[in-house]
Amino acid sequence: MVTAASDASAPCPVLVVVMNNQRDMDLVRTANWYRIPVRRAPQRLGADYLAFYQTGAFGEDERWQVRYYAPVRRVRRMRRRDLLPDEPDHPRAADEYYQFALGPLARLPRPIPSRRLRRITFIPTTLERLLAAREINDLWLGSEAEERLWAEFQAQGLPVERRAPLREDDEDYLVDFAVYCRRGRLAVLVAERAEPVAGVNIVRERPLAADYDLTAAGWTVLRFTAAEIRESPGRCVAAARALAGELGGPAD
Repeated sequence: MVTAASDASAPCPVLVVVMNNQRDMDLVRTANWYRIPVRRAPQRLGADYLAFYQTGAFGEDERWQVRYYAPVRRVRRMRRRDLLPDEPDHPRAADEYYQFALGPLARLPRPIPSRRLRRITFIPTTLERLLAAREINDLWLGSEAEERLWAEFQAQGLPVERRAPLREDDEDYLVDFAVYCRRGRLAVLVAERAEPVAGVNIVRERPLAADYDLTAAGWTVLRFTAAEIRESPGRCVAAARALAGELGGPAD
């Protein structure tokens, strides 16, 4: 195993993927490849690196966090039976997968934990963010307004989750910022799509939830324009804190 790269000045795209079991991690470590089903692949597939979010299938020291990453050497499309010839009778043997041929597995300078247990699929990010992140929410890429609001949430210590998932009528949606409270859930949305962060192509894997869907699912909705966030991010976070207080305050 190698150590983390020391020079991360060049912007490099990274795709954070889910690692569900030890066998797949062993394949990454010893055979240097990882697979994603074509039918579940994200829109943004190209990346210079893959990073691995380890689920609860791993031990207490490694579960629910990102600890490792590896450079991508090549991507090709293959059937499962060709990737795993020792399982020719598997129910998905004929399914197609993207095989990522990888370089040596590297350990991050520090683990990136998920502060709240949540379902994570893919997170497109950058190498700079991966090496600097202190928790999973730091990895998400947003518009300039979203980034400014996220920074203010952190500065004021209000616990929020970025890109919180919502499933409604068999459709998957995302919430820009979610505050989980003792007596409900608060959705904080950016009402208009501002210009993305310079040099970063933001791809949303799922549509943003509409106010109607959120209200129907029991959420309280607070929406800000990009202009309001630019003018006073502190005022926006203060409004979110007040609403969270009416819902009993943030839950542990």
